[in-house]
Amino acid sequence: MIEVADLKRIYRLGQVEVAALRGVSLSIDKGEFVGIMGPSGSGKSTLLHQLGLLDTPTSGTISINGTDVSRLDNGERTLFRLMHLGYVFQDYALVSELNVMENVAIPAIMQGRPLDDCYDDAARVLEKVGLGKRLHHLVYELSGGEQQRVSIARALVNTPSILFADEPCANLDTENSRTVLELFRSVNRELGQTIVMVSHEPWHMEYFDRIIFIRDGLLDQERMGRVGRNGRPGNPA
Repeated sequence: MIEVADLKRIYRLGQVEVAALRGVSLSIDKGEFVGIMGPSGSGKSTLLHQLGLLDTPTSGTISINGTDVSRLDNGERTLFRLMHLGYVFQDYALVSELNVMENVAIPAIMQGRPLDDCYDDAARVLEKVGLGKRLHHLVYELSGGEQQRVSIARALVNTPSILFADEPCANLDTENSRTVLELFRSVNRELGQTIVMVSHEPWHMEYFDRIIFIRDGLLDQERMGRVGRNGRPGNPA
């Protein structure tokens, strides 16, 4: 599914180089629900942005479903994201002028599919996330938890190979966070949806199949491992 080899990302701030990733190698299998965790500034969001083709690595390779995406040009990367990947962000990133169904249909419309099909699929996935009665509501009429469920529906509408989530619960209280995580676990188990999620909350660990711990731009090998029912790392992956 995802194969990463010696991934590096260096940012230049004037004359200073900041190494956000310093040689990360890992693999993620189809159908896994993987958490990326680590202290603030460890490089976890940078890693997610590389895997999700939202940024370009300084060096190293990323292969997704057998395609070396690190060699794609900007246009090819944009098309690959549209056709194969879905995204959930902590700030929801919804269009306030559009209603719920229109927001969810955007990725499908961008694929050039018939409009009726786009709206049918949007309604179907909104029903899946428990918002089937909110199709025509505007964003400001929804709670924060409902807005995040709309963004999850939007990420799922094109049936992506991989769903990337960057701290999707950061702006939610515990109750709404658990609702979102239960939804992720549901689509992971029922649909076999591969999910890669950044989190800093220890209690989120109980939802992940496996955790990729990162510190100072490198894998924290001492903490890498499978996750048991108690949410604690087990045998190395």
